[in-house]
Parts: sequence; C-alpha cells; structure tokens
Amino acid sequence: MLRILGLGFLFALAVSVTGAMAADAVLGGVSIKLPPPDGFCELAASYPADNRALTAVGKVLESGGNKLLGMSADCRQLADWRIGQRNFLDDYGQYQTPIAQMDQLVSSPRTMVSDTCARMRTAGKAIADSLTPSLQSIIEHAVKTVKMNSMSFAGVLAEDQTACYAAEVQNLTTETGTEKIQLGLLGVTVVKNKSVYAYRFSIYTPSVDVKGQLAKLQSAVASLQAANK
Repeated sequence: MLRILGLGFLFALAVSVTGAMAADAVLGGVSIKLPPPDGFCELAASYPADNRALTAVGKVLESGGNKLLGMSADCRQLADWRIGQRNFLDDYGQYQTPIAQMDQLVSSPRTMVSDTCARMRTAGKAIADSLTPSLQSIIEHAVKTVKMNSMSFAGVLAEDQTACYAAEVQNLTTETGTEKIQLGLLGVTVVKNKSVYAYRFSIYTPSVDVKGQLAKLQSAVASLQAANK
C-alpha cells in the first residue's frame, strides 16, 4: 500500500541544518541516478549538519515504510539557509522508495502506474465527487478541511504513461509559532523496473499555480526517466 508522507515539520524544526545528498542510489543491486529538479541543488551527507537532517528525515520515512533516496532544495533558499539568512526551506524535493519493494522488480511499469492511480482515486473519490474537476479546486478543498498540525490527501491530479500524480496538504506550526500550509505533490513512477516516488514540496498560498507546480514535477520525473535510459 502506498504511504504518502508529509515531512514539512522536519524543516520547520531543523532551523540550522543544511546540505546535500548523493545523486545515485542502489535499489536491490540496481543503480539509479537521481538528478535534482531544475533550479534545485542536492543536499549532501558529507556535511555534518546535513547528515543530521537527512538522518532525521530518513528515520521518519522508514517508520512509515519508505526509504529516503535523495533530497534537494531551491538553490537560492539552500544557499541562504546555509549561512543563517533563512530559517526554513520552503521549496524542496525528495526521492523515496517503498522498503518492502526494494528487492523486487516491477514487471509492468504501466500497469503499476495505472493500478496506483486507481487506488488513490478510490481514496479520494468522496473528495472528487463533491468538486468541480479542476486542479485548483482539488487543492483548495483540501486546504479548507485540513486540521492544524495534520495532513490531508487532496486526490489524484494527473496520470500519464510514466507516472501517477497526486497531492497532499499539511497544516504546520513552526517552532517560532508561525502557521503555514504546505503543498506536497507526488509522482509515482518506475525506474529500471524499481518503484520510485518523486516529491515536490512548496508553501500554499491562494495564488499558488497548482498547474505550474504539477508541470515542474512532471518535468522532474521526465528528467529522472531520461537519466536512467
């Protein structure tokens, strides 16, 4: 079962942590390249502070059944964060994989993508049935219903030949008492017959361009696929 995990609270707490992570991962003996999205820079475990943050995120994910493969953030935000001019990273991405499937091969990537979308559509059916079918309305509904310090699954946003795309929103309170709503977009895909989850996180505002954010994630998934041909 796919586990969608929001991790914004970790960045709300780890004020002084910065860094980058290796661009490659090995899943069950299969090496996979993990290019950062355009405009993003990788976190690296070679920095002690980064290593602490990556370890903390990794532990949270593992408790939910996923393994962190890589993490990146908006390059400008990351640079400011590293020199203490920014308290939080608002725009960042992650690559994850389900631990239980790391040693397994996906026999039919297209079937896996289709089945994943079908399951997530079922999970979000009550939401979808009550809305005008638009990306913006799906996210706005989730924002209105999400409770403080909790996460809400928004629903499936798109499906193509290589990935199923869905969204979640999370209502966060930082250690400084600031409330913010985080938008998380997920692309479930298959790389070299291995399941990979590509996440893109940003701050939600009423003017957020959901279609534009989705296009950026789709571009990142396309780059991931191209890097592993």
